[in-house]
This record gives sequence, C-alpha cells and structure tokens, in this order.
Amino acid sequence: MKKKVFILSMIILSLIAAGAIYIQTRQPNPNNLLSVSLQNMNEADSFAYTISQQQWVDGNNRQLTTILGEKGGENIRIYGQLAGTNIEMIKIQDVLYHKDPFSKEWVKYSDISVLQEAFLLELNPLSVLQLKEAGGVVLKGQEVLNKRNCWVVSLQPSIQNQILERFWTGFDYTLYIDKRSKTVNKAVIQAKNKESGEPMTIEIEFSEMGKKFLIQAPEGAK
Repeated sequence: MKKKVFILSMIILSLIAAGAIYIQTRQPNPNNLLSVSLQNMNEADSFAYTISQQQWVDGNNRQLTTILGEKGGENIRIYGQLAGTNIEMIKIQDVLYHKDPFSKEWVKYSDISVLQEAFLLELNPLSVLQLKEAGGVVLKGQEVLNKRNCWVVSLQPSIQNQILERFWTGFDYTLYIDKRSKTVNKAVIQAKNKESGEPMTIEIEFSEMGKKFLIQAPEGAK
C-alpha cells in the first residue's frame, strides 16, 4: 500500500513539474507579450535602472553615458558620468537639483522644462519604451538575465522620444521581458546617426521593481 502511495505521489509530482515547465517554455504571441510588458512598465511607480550609451565617432567607439538611477513615485535620483563629466541630479516632483561637478554645491532649478528635455533619457528611461508604432515584432527566443527567465523580443519601432528621433534613425530594439512579471528587464536599442550613419547603442536595465526608494531634496541647495 505504501509503495502504491509513493508511486502515485511521484506521478503527481512529475505531472506538476511537467506543467510548470510547459507554462515556462510555451511561446507567447510576441505582439501581446510586448503590449502587456510595455503597459506594465508604464504603470511602474518605482524601480532602479542603469543606462549605458556607446557611440561610434570617426571610427572610434566612445562611452558617452554611464548612469545609475532610482525612481520613487514622482521623485528621481541619478548619478554617474555623461560625456566624461560626473553628473548627479535629484528631481523632486517639479523641482530639479543639480550637483555642480566642480564646486560640489547643489543648484536648484524651479523651471525644469529645458533641463528635463535635455536629460529626458537619464531622468525618464521609460521614454524609450513609449512607441508610436511597433514594427517587425519577433520572438527571438529565451535567455536567463540576472537569474531571471526572460523572453527575448526584437522590433523596429517608430518612437516618441523626440531627442533620440532628432539625431538618430533606423531604431532596432531588443527587449528582455521577465516571464513571470511581464516587465522589461533590459532594453538594447541600436540606431544610426542621421548625418554620419555611424552606429549608437543604448542599454537600459531595470531592477528592484516596486521597491520604495526614499528620495529627498539635498540640504543646502541654492
């Protein structure tokens, strides 16, 4: 009797495991997967992110941007390097604080419309996921990224980010979409300069989705 119960238990466990594997490996509709993941990212209230941008200039590959960022509600904090210069900014709702790289003093900007446009990617990485139209959506396969099982989706969209669209063309996206949360873990964006035709690559990684970040205005800002 015990042997029969053991065999039955093993069969049930095997069926459960097989079902879990099937759910994890069955291929979703790439357009539906893309739509759901972009909607989930658009609704994300808090997360951490990294931005890396490389660009070919006169045949040389240059690292233009290395940014670490945190978003907590309407508040954002970034730090890193931009075009070889250290940068640190804190955005508290509609007020922006910028740390001068030379004096190390914080400068307060109440009118941030121009700065927010200039640093649109750094302050709002989700802007690259706001698309006018998604074209050529293809499910490329699966990959493990930072210990997370992801679907890999490629597409050639038209984008809403006017800063990128002004200087670049031929956008080619590769998105790594978490199988469980249906959120974008990583976005790799490739394009070509409109004038020189030289390539550019932006890599953005998202993590700590839903974590509550305490982001406050710096003391002594002028």
